[in-house]
Amino acid sequence: MRYLKNKVLLTILTLYTLITMYMITKDNVLYTNIINPLFWSCIIIYLLWYTKHCYIRFFKNKKYVIYITVISCIQVITYFYLGFIFGFSKSPYNHKIQFMLYNIIIYIIPVIGSEMTRGVLITQNKNHKLALIYTTIILILIGINYNVYTQLFSNKEQFFQYNCSYVLPSISANILYTYLTLKCSFLLPLIFRLFSNFFVILSPILPNIDWFVTGSIGMLSPVIIYVLFKYRFVKEKQDIRRRNSNLITITSYIITLALSITLICFMLGAFMYEPIAILSNSMSDVFNRGDVVIYRKLTDEELNKIPLYSIIIYSVGEQYIAHRVISIIKDNAHVYYQTKGDSNNVADKLLVSPNQIKGVYTFNIKYIGFPSVWLYDYFNS
Repeated sequence: MRYLKNKVLLTILTLYTLITMYMITKDNVLYTNIINPLFWSCIIIYLLWYTKHCYIRFFKNKKYVIYITVISCIQVITYFYLGFIFGFSKSPYNHKIQFMLYNIIIYIIPVIGSEMTRGVLITQNKNHKLALIYTTIILILIGINYNVYTQLFSNKEQFFQYNCSYVLPSISANILYTYLTLKCSFLLPLIFRLFSNFFVILSPILPNIDWFVTGSIGMLSPVIIYVLFKYRFVKEKQDIRRRNSNLITITSYIITLALSITLICFMLGAFMYEPIAILSNSMSDVFNRGDVVIYRKLTDEELNKIPLYSIIIYSVGEQYIAHRVISIIKDNAHVYYQTKGDSNNVADKLLVSPNQIKGVYTFNIKYIGFPSVWLYDYFNS
């Protein structure tokens, strides 16, 4: 590979790819918890030293950082909003502070290290097509969980599902990351990936979407982002003479970002109130199918003292239900609530315990939940 720069780093990545293929199948826990974060920590330290002695592009235009931040927010909101269609499941991550910090070390450091590596190699070899392709392939291979392959090799259906839901989206995403790094800066894919990873690690609940939807989003999202940035890069060349700092545009992006963050926090349940889309007409006297109900969370003390005839939102398995309390049953120190939909002829068969209750109905917004309802019906038909 004549004129190729930083052959040492490429050689290290190649060797580490082989180590990854071996170690992840032999001892996945050791690899994930120790070897992988330790390796990328060393790479980060090396690259921080290395970038002081050579030119590495951090910014081509700072406005692209705003673009990718807004796009990242929109993707996270969209991903979480799918939970109202397919339901939510409890996050597999422990949310105590020490464990959250531990998860950040395990999962975020490799992201930072891999994107810094991509930035150095692509910036220095931007005119070397083979180096760009090789770097992208290596980073794809390092990110694959080969332990899953060994477990699913005999099950063709699950093997196919894993490739569609993880491997193909990873290929699509890495091609996008290389493109953004080549055209602008490694900070763009880094910001995009950090948003997604922090959301998964910090959110107490995650959308319970199947492999087909996961794979479809994973493959289509990079394509959409590529088209958007391709348009911006082309437009920038066409309008190079007229380009100036537009305070109104910057302000609008800041406002959009602030609103997006606020909406994310609202969707994640960071506030006292939380939304839920209504899928049936069992409470049509108050709200209808397609409405969005806003409910208020309750304290532990309030859960045992809910007034009669209140409308409560509670969970049965992975499904949320909004029905009215028609009877309160006390059994020694325990309290149970009998519920009924106002439009139903009979009460619900199962009693509701306080630990099932998510909150109490506050108000509803007409019609805005229909996109969730239609998608839910489509994927469950």
